[in-house]
Amino acid sequence: MESSNNNDFYILLIDDEKDILDLFSEYLKSNGFNTIPFDNPVKAIKYFYQNPNNCSLVITDYKMPQMSGIDLIKKIKEKDTNYKIKTIIISAFIKDNIPYDKSYITMIDKILEKPIYLDTLKNEVQELISTINIQEKTK
Repeated sequence: MESSNNNDFYILLIDDEKDILDLFSEYLKSNGFNTIPFDNPVKAIKYFYQNPNNCSLVITDYKMPQMSGIDLIKKIKEKDTNYKIKTIIISAFIKDNIPYDKSYITMIDKILEKPIYLDTLKNEVQELISTINIQEKTK
């Protein structure tokens, strides 16, 4: 039986700006997605290590005080050896902030620039989740 229900997927959402975190989380929840929001990347990593199967997608800000979004994604990918978890990184200054080192780029599925329209965020999330559905059907 195929499932395209957004409730089958959990989104780990990390942004140190609480207002943005709450806005993204509430908007995605209102569109049927399960979000697990964190305003601290260290706490998000700790949660992920304790619940590695409870995450289908990671959406993270790039620039945060405790750790960069790229470093957070690297730590998640170290545990995600089957490359099942999709990733989105969001930054206000993509050209200035994100190093275009090929080793980083292969870990990131989407890079979005702030400010981001909520519909754009939703569409990008749906697109990545649809690729998860395709991967599961081919198993």
